[in-house]
Amino acid sequence: MSFYWLWLKRVLFSSKTIFQFSALFSLFGLILAVASLTIAILVVNGFSSGLEKALVDRQGHLRLQADNNVFKEDILEDIANYKKFIANQALFLSFEGLILNGPHFKGVLFEAVEDEKLKSFPFLKNRILKGNLEHSEPFVIIGSALAKELKLTLGSSSSVIVSQSEDSYFSRKQFRFTVAGIADFGRHEFNSFFVLMPLSSAQSLGMDKVSGISLWIKNKNQLGLLKQKMKNSLKGSYSIHSWKDLDRAFFEVIESDKKIIFLVLFILIIVAGFNVSSSLFVQVFKRTKDISILKSLGAKKSLVRNLFLLNGLIFGFLGSAIGIFTGLFLCHILVFIQNKWRLIPEQIYKVNELVLDWQNHDLLFVFIASVTIVILSSLLPARRAYKMNIRTGLYHK
Repeated sequence: MSFYWLWLKRVLFSSKTIFQFSALFSLFGLILAVASLTIAILVVNGFSSGLEKALVDRQGHLRLQADNNVFKEDILEDIANYKKFIANQALFLSFEGLILNGPHFKGVLFEAVEDEKLKSFPFLKNRILKGNLEHSEPFVIIGSALAKELKLTLGSSSSVIVSQSEDSYFSRKQFRFTVAGIADFGRHEFNSFFVLMPLSSAQSLGMDKVSGISLWIKNKNQLGLLKQKMKNSLKGSYSIHSWKDLDRAFFEVIESDKKIIFLVLFILIIVAGFNVSSSLFVQVFKRTKDISILKSLGAKKSLVRNLFLLNGLIFGFLGSAIGIFTGLFLCHILVFIQNKWRLIPEQIYKVNELVLDWQNHDLLFVFIASVTIVILSSLLPARRAYKMNIRTGLYHK
């Protein structure tokens, strides 16, 4: 133990060692590499989880879409056997139409949700930017991008035109609705063409059936099992889709990009490990006299090797820990900038806000991998110190 203490006091904690340029440069490089990898993991995970939340909030974990509109009593009877899996549910009616405001108009997707569920609809709780659901007259909730495009404001009245098939012909009906709320549905496409309304408002258009039901399940790990069971028992009656089916290809691209980004940034950590190795080599050549003195005092070669490995371990521990905390700090700054000034275009990346999603095992993996690389990069300079001849240092000027 005395040799370790002597080394720590004389070499490791020496101001000449700690503040020399090569040591600071290699430590800074390791911090920068670890911070970059941390930012990449948090942002990509946050991007994926933010998109997942927007999809689950809007359509539930599972959505049963009838081939033709059905009466709500029929669909409730069909899912009665699966109540134990379901945490929340909402009947919906989907139809396309036009929404007009003076000279401005656009084709949109209307989704009507049963009135008693609408006020407790999970994705509306934190997504309404302006307005509320306390309205007696027919009303709609529109996305922020759609409101901007059609120049609709809170409380303004808009016309809705829908086409309906009656027997062998189509009829067109026009109604007026009040804009009761402007919402951020969490995804640019939803904000651009999605319009939400209570089911009673849709029934005033002469629609007395529903298109399907959205289900939020208690344990999302049972999603695949529940989906398969429903497909087997309700075969031919409904199209059954999970939230991931809505944009499966996009999620696969995210997973692929995540692996590529991780690999590229992990190479930076390997390069930082080489810098640490170079710094330790410099210390070996500068400390030949100290190494020789330790050996002449009776220190074993293995102890000298372990001292340099300890030096690399401390470098790796400090660089990795500081790098992770630096990455977390920079991520919060990045989120603040994006959410305030929208530097990342939502039209391209589909989400209009940036969220962070870190899991302890991700950060732990980054930390362990970084420390391991630095320790491995310390083996060569430690081996050099191990093989150094005592006379080399004693006669070194």
